Amino acid sequence: MVWFDYMLNRLQQEDVSKIEEYFDLSPGEEQPLSIWVFGRPAAGKTTTSELLLDLIRGMGHRVELVDGDAVRTLFDGNLGHSIRDRLTAFHRLILINRLLQKQGIVTITATVAGSRYFRSIARTNLINPRFIYLDCPFDVAAERDKKNLYKRAIIGEVKHFYGVDLTYEIPLEYEMWIDSARLNPDEIVGEIMDHLMSTGILE
Repeated sequence: MVWFDYMLNRLQQEDVSKIEEYFDLSPGEEQPLSIWVFGRPAAGKTTTSELLLDLIRGMGHRVELVDGDAVRTLFDGNLGHSIRDRLTAFHRLILINRLLQKQGIVTITATVAGSRYFRSIARTNLINPRFIYLDCPFDVAAERDKKNLYKRAIIGEVKHFYGVDLTYEIPLEYEMWIDSARLNPDEIVGEIMDHLMSTGILE
């Protein structure tokens, strides 16, 4: 924990991403949504995001899913979970979001986003972001975990795992908080859609 905090403090002082040096990410004429569904591993992020994708696409919107695990595999399957690797992966998510948004495409991102600092980077660099926190207790998420990552982390096979040897920082800032241990995926998506529609964010 101490090492992770130290490295995070060091990286906060660096311009790690330098995204805008390589890409023109100035906003286009449209201001599409960037929906971030985040929470601890096995909280239901991907399932929720896939259902959202189908519903929003069915409304006639151009929308794409940016899945954190898929992006890791696509760009560099060897990317680990050290603080620098996590930050690299997170900047890639932001870059993909911005490139899609510039083309007028709504984005849905499913990611752990376990650091408040990481989430603040995303909020600062995204257009029209909406953060939806799926709150799921450790025990419930561990029981759901089909990849056995929690078990492997507990016995030391997986390092830098949120909730085991890495603190998952409970968010202080979000647009929606949802108890994903109590609600099933359809109910979760129903609440999200009700929010987006009733507030006029999505038409």
